[in-house]
Amino acid sequence: VKFIYAYPFDVGRRNLYSERNLGYYPSIEEIKEKMLHWEKLWNETNANDKIIIKLIELTKRTPERSLECFVFGGGINPMSTPFLMPIMRKDKVRSDEKFMDTMIHEILHIFVSGATKYFDMVRNKYSEEVVLTHNHIIIYAFLEKIYLDMFNSKPVDFDATDLPVGYSRAIEIVKEKGYENLIREYQELV
Repeated sequence: VKFIYAYPFDVGRRNLYSERNLGYYPSIEEIKEKMLHWEKLWNETNANDKIIIKLIELTKRTPERSLECFVFGGGINPMSTPFLMPIMRKDKVRSDEKFMDTMIHEILHIFVSGATKYFDMVRNKYSEEVVLTHNHIIIYAFLEKIYLDMFNSKPVDFDATDLPVGYSRAIEIVKEKGYENLIREYQELV
């Protein structure tokens, strides 16, 4: 993963915060310092590409694009397309634990984005659920497997109480169906 300070984007967010009096927004120096810290943390945690290799093994896919992560202050949630990582989470700086969890989460989206047969099946099988849930069932199944195998813990979101409904419903489905079953179902279709 290559971490890049998203200067033009960040300036736009900073100006928006200032114009609309939206509160604290980190300085360029704070963002760059946090980005360097996170880059070091990612490189240590992903030493020898062990996380990326685990994702390739589980998803049976490799990314169809580069893994450039654009870092900025805040005002927009993290996302995989484009790959954005704000240092702020709500009104405070994102913790290292939440950063690592979010990195793996967003990279998983990048890996599985072209798994059309799988997502067609999910949209049919879970047609009563919202698209946000469809998009996150396999993400949370993979996250549970990765966290148990690599960190001997559960993903951060599994204990969160403030998630959007689509995310929390996806976690409920993972808990109901079992991550192993959901991963097997995915792997049969890719």
